[in-house]
Amino acid sequence: MTPITLTDVLQATKGQLLSEKEKNFQAVGSDTRADLKGQLFFALQGESFDAHQFLSQAVDKGAAALVVHEARPELEALKKKVTVILVPNTLQALQDFALYSRRKSPSLIVGITGSNGKTTSKEFSAAVLSTARKVHFPKGSFNNHWGVPFTLLAEPAGSQVSLIEMGMNHSGEIQRLCEIAEPDVVVVSMVGRAHIEHFGTIEKIAEAKEEIYQFAKPEAIRIYNLDNPFTARMHAKAKKEFPLAQKILTFSSLDPKADVFFQIEVLTMSSIQLKGQISGVSGKAKVNVFGEQNLVNLMVAASIGLASGMTPVQIWPALEKCKTNWGRNQLVHLKSGAELLFDAYNANPDSMSALLENVKLLKTSGKKVGVFAEMLELGDLSAQLHRELGEKVGRSGFDLVWFYGADSQSFEAGLKASQYSKKSMISNVYEESLASDVASMLNEHDTVLVKGSRGMKLERFVMACDPVDFSLKKED
Repeated sequence: MTPITLTDVLQATKGQLLSEKEKNFQAVGSDTRADLKGQLFFALQGESFDAHQFLSQAVDKGAAALVVHEARPELEALKKKVTVILVPNTLQALQDFALYSRRKSPSLIVGITGSNGKTTSKEFSAAVLSTARKVHFPKGSFNNHWGVPFTLLAEPAGSQVSLIEMGMNHSGEIQRLCEIAEPDVVVVSMVGRAHIEHFGTIEKIAEAKEEIYQFAKPEAIRIYNLDNPFTARMHAKAKKEFPLAQKILTFSSLDPKADVFFQIEVLTMSSIQLKGQISGVSGKAKVNVFGEQNLVNLMVAASIGLASGMTPVQIWPALEKCKTNWGRNQLVHLKSGAELLFDAYNANPDSMSALLENVKLLKTSGKKVGVFAEMLELGDLSAQLHRELGEKVGRSGFDLVWFYGADSQSFEAGLKASQYSKKSMISNVYEESLASDVASMLNEHDTVLVKGSRGMKLERFVMACDPVDFSLKKED
């Protein structure tokens, strides 16, 4: 990354220098469990922790400087070892330093949000862009008021494009992230019902997502999904609302006049065969990912490629570099010969529906098995939405269904209402014996679909099925 100087830190944060031992730092950190050698350590404070309690550990792990907002007694001894900077609020200081760094960066900053698929859209965009540009992007969902500043501050020297994922649970959060990142290109991949617990209605979710267009730089390139009714409405008023925008781009699987127009020719468990146009240039691509829902993510990636200056001729072959990561439509082969699709990094009603639509399209000579777990963060709508899920699952052609979670009774009621008549297992919690029962029924040519919220830890079921090519996520 670009070297960090003490002068820059003080100028950006308006901090008070309590001691000066080092003037140059290799990186920025906040986790005393990690190697902090040569780093500038921000003592962040959250609802359930306060890093000011671990300043000695940070120094022991190699931190060269501490940024604090409390002058605790133990600092007196630490000031003899490292540089110490006192600020009014460490989170605000981190964000101010990130904005300062962003304004010094020559990179094109791209802001990506969406109810579903924003992380996958970011990963696909990175794959496409990296064929022609030096790209910086965070691994995983580093997308909140802490993650975005750290992503900006970790940008390596020489980067040409930085991809910033922007998540939110409440209105105003994306506005704040835009104020920190000042993106040059912005996109809402789609609006759906993720985090509806915090908003109450999908219309309010759309309003919160729209902040990325409203609070990007006036000249920023804005990219719109014409297929989603909420983002289509945003596009309808874009030219009037953002007259200074350098460019307004669109993507669609329905409107061939869009700047990026993709359709699926062939869908299998392991790939999507695409055809369409990019800025009027026709082409095809075979992408080794599963699921119709990934069409949006691929169109986002192609659109960001255009916004970054790539040509359609460069983008078409680059699409074939896209792949999904752990827990996101991940194809797993089992020793039984069955194939398992593990899509349990996240789940909400819209992503569940997308998966079930794909199930109907799959052709298999074996059984179709569905293993589902609770969708979290649905609030008062949880019982109703799990009943709806049960009905959809019951109509999707499964030969065996297992659901576990707190709303199991609601799911079961929906399953019965759908007239589902094949084998089902319903439980309130994960049970290893049920996992073993399902695993024992799997044979060659069977297809297993596994989906639920990350907190439900569905990877336990995958391990019970004796996978050939699957490992537990390291941070777990």
